[in-house]
Amino acid sequence: LGIAYILLSGCVLRAIFVWMQLPASVGVMLSGFIFRHFFQDELLFARDELQELAFFLVLLTAGLEIRVEQLKWHIFVMAILPAACEILGIALYAYYVMQYTRLEGLVLGSVLAALGDGLVIPKMQEFSQSFPGHALPRLVSTWAPVEASFVLTTFGVLAGLATPEAATAIHRIVLANALRLVATLLVGIIFGAISGGFMNAISDQDFGPGIFTGSTSERLLMLLATTLWAFALGQGDEGHELVPMGFAKGSMFQPELLVIVTGACFAKISDHEILQKIEIALRDVWTFGQIFLFSMLGSKITPDLLPQLGHILPVMLVGLVWRLLGVALGILITCHSRERPRSILPDTMFCFLCTLPRATIQGALGGKPKELHFFGASLVCSYIFTAAQLYILCYSVTGMILLHTLGPK
Repeated sequence: LGIAYILLSGCVLRAIFVWMQLPASVGVMLSGFIFRHFFQDELLFARDELQELAFFLVLLTAGLEIRVEQLKWHIFVMAILPAACEILGIALYAYYVMQYTRLEGLVLGSVLAALGDGLVIPKMQEFSQSFPGHALPRLVSTWAPVEASFVLTTFGVLAGLATPEAATAIHRIVLANALRLVATLLVGIIFGAISGGFMNAISDQDFGPGIFTGSTSERLLMLLATTLWAFALGQGDEGHELVPMGFAKGSMFQPELLVIVTGACFAKISDHEILQKIEIALRDVWTFGQIFLFSMLGSKITPDLLPQLGHILPVMLVGLVWRLLGVALGILITCHSRERPRSILPDTMFCFLCTLPRATIQGALGGKPKELHFFGASLVCSYIFTAAQLYILCYSVTGMILLHTLGPK
């Protein structure tokens, strides 16, 4: 009954918001928020898993749309520079104004800074269909998962220093994150190459003794199974990782990046016609996936935190100013590489709007400092958790409305 409600109400409110020329994702989030009290207990307990599976589809779609030959240096500049500027700006404000330590400020910045790739990438896919051939939607959809990986890696390094038992040497933390990045890229390339080569070998009629038919649905199921396996390799709570690092905390693989690399390598190896058919089929699957993703996000919004917005608002404003500076600097540095030297201002404003929706990383990392007893479970952890929740509440809705309304202009 709960799943029937999610699908029906999500589709209805999505259609209403599209008719009102508002972002469809906000309508689906509203459906999850309004009726979260009527969710069955089993559904409430499964919210994180449902959201994670829907986000997995976002990552896979982003990976399939990445073309390895188009991964130029400006992608990494735009993925790292603006986020690094926002983290630094928030950390400086926390250090000089809020009297936090440098490490506490950096942790606060790393939790709050990342754009919501689960919100932004689907919107870029929509823009790509509305404005075929335009370079900016592809730029943003390519840099968004790379930025998420950068922020997660940064948080992982800081986490090793912030726990009370942070006796682990800094060189071990850096080595663990470097090894995680290399292992993720290597395994993703292997998974993508094997699955792409195997599907190329399946003929349109039969493969071998009639085992495989070579249909698009069959290929899609194989790809989903392969990438879900890759996603699972990086999962697991601390101490229960499927593939532990061994000499340091955490998993050997970064799950989000592993799915993206697998999808990108599959797109590189597989036949163009096969890839096109799989992408079309995956878009049909995403029709259901987006309902679950945004409904689950909406059900987690808690307006009870709004009275505390006054304490968080200065941090938000400082973060936005530094993010805008970082985006402007990145656009200026990369304008010739992107072959858009005369579009610096509109490119800056569009890319800045794309960084406003926040939800995914804030939801994943907001509670980690308190859960892992950062800084001895001080009041800083409670502030970080509250700030992350308010970022989701404010930015997920207003960010999507602004991007939907002003982005095409």
